[in-house]
Amino acid sequence: MVLSDYDSLFIWGFGREGRAVLDFLQTKAPDLPVTLVDTNEPADLPRSVAWLHQDAMVDAIGAEDAPLLVKSPGISLYDQRVDDALAAGATLTSQTNLYFEHKPNGQRVIAVTGTKGKSTTAALLHHMLEALGEAVTLAGNIGIPVLSAPQEASTVVLELSSYQIADLVHAPDAFIFLNLSNDHAPWHQGVDRYRADKSRLARLDPNSFGVMNAGEERLEAQFAHQPNRAWFGREDGFHVRKAEVWQGDTRFGAIERLPGAHNALNACAALTMVDALGFDAVHAFESLSNFSGLPHRMQTVHEAGGLRFIDDGLGTTPEACVHAVTALEDTPLVLLLGGEERDQDYAWLTEKLVKADALRAIFTLADNGERILDAFKGTRLADIARFVPEVADAVREAAATLPDGGVVLLSPAAPRSKAYKSFEERGADFLAAARAL
Repeated sequence: MVLSDYDSLFIWGFGREGRAVLDFLQTKAPDLPVTLVDTNEPADLPRSVAWLHQDAMVDAIGAEDAPLLVKSPGISLYDQRVDDALAAGATLTSQTNLYFEHKPNGQRVIAVTGTKGKSTTAALLHHMLEALGEAVTLAGNIGIPVLSAPQEASTVVLELSSYQIADLVHAPDAFIFLNLSNDHAPWHQGVDRYRADKSRLARLDPNSFGVMNAGEERLEAQFAHQPNRAWFGREDGFHVRKAEVWQGDTRFGAIERLPGAHNALNACAALTMVDALGFDAVHAFESLSNFSGLPHRMQTVHEAGGLRFIDDGLGTTPEACVHAVTALEDTPLVLLLGGEERDQDYAWLTEKLVKADALRAIFTLADNGERILDAFKGTRLADIARFVPEVADAVREAAATLPDGGVVLLSPAAPRSKAYKSFEERGADFLAAARAL
């Protein structure tokens, strides 16, 4: 894409990515007229940039000869206004596509995606490559916006969500695909389209090297016969035994700072990529002794009176919640569940949680906590579960349920509720309630 081919540019959305696009354009195309499209005009918008309410966007695009529209990933590709903008003459692109079109020659891109675990895996891969001496940058959903990646970086580890993949045009040099379940159905207008959009990453270019999870039936069904693939989770490669990492018959061990078999499997994905790139996998694994983990992902945020409070607020799917509970199977446990309704399969979650002997109580939260309770009917979970809408109240009730100590786990199997602006805000509430005890 040659920016000089366009006579105007519209940036739709002014979050992290929108701001990165503006910074990029002010360097690469300072004379190109730019209009920010958003619900409200930002107070820090440069004087050279016009602002337009998104309701007026289509008419403004129609008045231009060659408009370029850069859409932020939070805006659904299936929003009617996208179709209207294209019909009005816009060329649609994204921050991620702009990066690929203007990145330095020779800069290697390793993308990481999956319904769950992608941030942890991207962070693990970045940590290991850095320990091995690579000039590596962490970007995308985690780290910095990819358009802000340093020119001198030899490798960019790029975490990609389904939002970013849905309209991605350019394939990375290599990618890790962890799993494919159910998430973000409203944005994609259905689970089937979510999975199809997510899977595009592995279809963009057969020359793009892929590391994939052999334990995921959906991935194996689609990609088992593709060339240029390496699979983790198999006995002859990197796999997990009792929450420890193995390669074939060689034991690497547990990752002390990341409990649970699911985190060990994330490490297997990253190690498979490291090994495929020709690096020393043993040295890479040893570097994880000082890996600090990520906020809101099985993060112990407070300890007091024999109680441990773990924030797994980014465990927003039933699968992630089950992973978290399984990682704590030897500890008396109270689980906080619930948040925004996204048509998750709580019948499946119920089947899994019934087997968790460590569970002492479950408190379900707003907005969908009552629907979760309905899924528990007829099982032993119904006897230990109750709807407590507020996080602070649920934390107090949970602590009272564990007089002899144990773990209070926030792993909601749902995104944050309408009461919160972000998952960080929900996590802060959880921590404040724990400290208040």
